[in-house]
Amino acid sequence: MTAGLSLGILSLHFWPSLPDYICFITAMIIGGAIYLCLRSVIILTFAMGGLWAWLIAADYSQTVNRLPLERGNITITGEVRSLINHNILDKKFIFLTETVSDRDLQRKEKIQLQLEWPNAPVFRQGQRWKFNIRVRRPNGRVNAAGFNAERYAVGTGIHGIGTVLSGQLLSGVSETSLRQTWFEQAIKQTEMLPYQAYLLALSFGERQGLDQKDWTILRDSGLAHLMAISGLHIGLVVAWGWWAGNRVRGALPERQETYWLPLWLALLLALGYAWLAGFSIPTQRALLMSALCLLLIRLEVVWSGMRVWLLVFTVCLFLNPLATYSAGLWLSFGAVLVLYLANVGGIRRRKGISVSGVAAWRENCRVYMLLQLVLLGLMLPLQWVWFGGISPVAPLVNLLAVPWVSLITVPLVLLAVVTLAFPAISGMFWQMADGSLHPVMNVATLTSGTWLPLSDGLFWGLLILIVLLTMGWFLPWRQFAGLHLSVAIVLWGSYTGYKSYRVPPQDWQIDMLDVGHGLAVIIQRHGRAVLYDTGNHWPGGSMVLSVVEPVLHRWGITGLDGFMLSHADADHAGGTADVLERLSPDWQRSSDRREGFAPCVRGQAWRWLDLSFQVLWPPKRVGRAANPHSCVIQVSDARLNPESQTSLLLTGDIDAISELLLARLEPELKADILLVPHHGSNTSSTQTWLQSLQARYALVSTGKYSPWPLPSVRIRERYRSHGITWLDTSESGQINLRIHKGEITVTRYRQDHRTDWYQALFRP
Repeated sequence: MTAGLSLGILSLHFWPSLPDYICFITAMIIGGAIYLCLRSVIILTFAMGGLWAWLIAADYSQTVNRLPLERGNITITGEVRSLINHNILDKKFIFLTETVSDRDLQRKEKIQLQLEWPNAPVFRQGQRWKFNIRVRRPNGRVNAAGFNAERYAVGTGIHGIGTVLSGQLLSGVSETSLRQTWFEQAIKQTEMLPYQAYLLALSFGERQGLDQKDWTILRDSGLAHLMAISGLHIGLVVAWGWWAGNRVRGALPERQETYWLPLWLALLLALGYAWLAGFSIPTQRALLMSALCLLLIRLEVVWSGMRVWLLVFTVCLFLNPLATYSAGLWLSFGAVLVLYLANVGGIRRRKGISVSGVAAWRENCRVYMLLQLVLLGLMLPLQWVWFGGISPVAPLVNLLAVPWVSLITVPLVLLAVVTLAFPAISGMFWQMADGSLHPVMNVATLTSGTWLPLSDGLFWGLLILIVLLTMGWFLPWRQFAGLHLSVAIVLWGSYTGYKSYRVPPQDWQIDMLDVGHGLAVIIQRHGRAVLYDTGNHWPGGSMVLSVVEPVLHRWGITGLDGFMLSHADADHAGGTADVLERLSPDWQRSSDRREGFAPCVRGQAWRWLDLSFQVLWPPKRVGRAANPHSCVIQVSDARLNPESQTSLLLTGDIDAISELLLARLEPELKADILLVPHHGSNTSSTQTWLQSLQARYALVSTGKYSPWPLPSVRIRERYRSHGITWLDTSESGQINLRIHKGEITVTRYRQDHRTDWYQALFRP
């Protein structure tokens, strides 16, 4: 029954759209008829799970549809739900509305918004505010790899994104949540400690204070799961509570009332720790699992581990079907399942080993190390799906860090929290907890650079190996040779199908990445790549780190052969430093004077893997390249395909004057594929220039909610009037063009690669 419900709920991931009421009821009737004929419980429960998933998704869609179709201003009242750390510049927080535009909402229709408040006054969790906000529906970039903001919004139940324009406090200044009060006291007592951000993460589950450097260290070391209030820590608190309850019960006279004391004390401590974390989704799952296990133990009911896992998994899916779009659910339940399978497969303490002494210590280390290795291997598919790589050193680091943090740091942190009312005592515990993190973070820092990004090809190879080894572990090769052979054939067929989508040796491809208002274009051939522009940057990050590098790694490319910079504006050159540091191009060119860059001016030409690059503009190098000085490059495969050549024109942000001058210099210039100059603004794309180019495809890089109203509707219609196919990243996501002997195949990632039901909700 539980399996059918789970599969029915998970079927939501395969729906390209939400069926309307009539279609869904018809499907339910057909499912009921099949059940009556076959008497299969799993079919009935599958239909029930699908119905429940549809109801929840439909309710979410209805709530999102209450927001403006395009970005607009509304007035809302409601409550601040996030803990607020005013020492952090990032003022993003969760706000639950009560009324919208002075119209009361039903409870089930309350809207959860992620708001940002520039130059915000002091505000706190639990306060009620009236805000004037500019709001929009969730929207994110769509690329071959990188963060999926739309999926994140669905998984966390966020209905809209907004910016606070003005606010009025409705409740009293002192009316804040107890959790916020404790949080502020903890911030004050730890403000001079070097690992304050980690201590706050372990005590309140808030990781706002971790910067990009911290996240990189945690990723490379495999410790990201440890520096938060996770299921592991909830489980530890439950174990402490159970142990303490048994000791107290043993010291008291034998009475019926004390029989349940260990269970209630364990759950009470776990509830308190989960409350500190704001009852986040991971802690809710851990509480549910702990409560069920404790109840079974106390009632002396014996269930298999798989039955317990499946029941808790199903209940969690039933309580929040949309949580399946978040990484936390899959990683937590996946890890528990792997540990259970490892135990069933024989990774546990061997019989006959002494329970104390050196032999017991060595046996525990053996089991613990094997568990870490199994977790690394069997969690690889989930790591690849959500993060695109693995940390090979994670088993060793976790072998040292998990027991240390769990048995030393976490107890000290909890003691510091419960003694917050006594600053001297609490401060001592905070300092001890901070000191306990020094050896852990020193080890973690040594792992810098060990993160292993997994390309599609490498992932498939590792997956085939892991599946076959796992089957050999549980199913002996000799007895199940036919099954092993069948699985190997299926996996090899899947890998062969994947290889058919790779770029053949005689082809080349162009990818305009979805970087919002900016530009980043990758030209790829033979598994090697060159980059034209970088996209923008911001404090602590850039489009290179969040988009360009993950996409290249997904293709198995770890470095660039070349790097071309059109001009110096931040939306084109903002990630230059990250390109040079992370992708180490063999050569780089620019139209302005930059150290280490060769000139990118008219007359320059070179070949790369039988593709010809010819610089057409500007006529000379400048100190700082502005829009008119953009480096214009024609890329041609005339040498590769002399009978059916295809050309690409990279234009940067040149203006109309530059276009006309270039047309005079190159009257015979043609381009099959054209990068629309200056994001389709009215200052470029003149009628004369378009007529002379005779382009087939026009690619433009813009952002859906960019501050600039680009592309211009007039310019877009001008291209279409010339019969040019218009491709816009704000509408299509990453745009891929594969060239094969003059034939151009276009792939739009938003329309052709991802067809989730919520996409039409955010982009009607």
